[in-house]
Amino acid sequence: MNVPGIRTSIPSQVNSLGSTPQQNALKDVGKTFDSMLQSLSDTQKTSDDLMTRLAAGEDVDIHQVMIAADQADISFKIALGIRDKLVTAYQEISRMSV
Repeated sequence: MNVPGIRTSIPSQVNSLGSTPQQNALKDVGKTFDSMLQSLSDTQKTSDDLMTRLAAGEDVDIHQVMIAADQADISFKIALGIRDKLVTAYQEISRMSV
């Protein structure tokens, strides 16, 4: 009597169907966070450049320097708040029992 072997692996179509929405959501969150960090970096760079030019004695509007510094400060605080929320969400998920 010939008994066919039992397949021990899940077909790739079934495996990819179950994890695709989560993977896509994770990629979207990662892309969003990356773009936010790039924007923060650009804001910081602009602020640093204006402050360096002001310190060097170049003709720079002091109002623009202060606005750029405040924008960089606010952007940094927002990034820290988002990071804290992501860490809290991760901790909550890790505490869930399966």
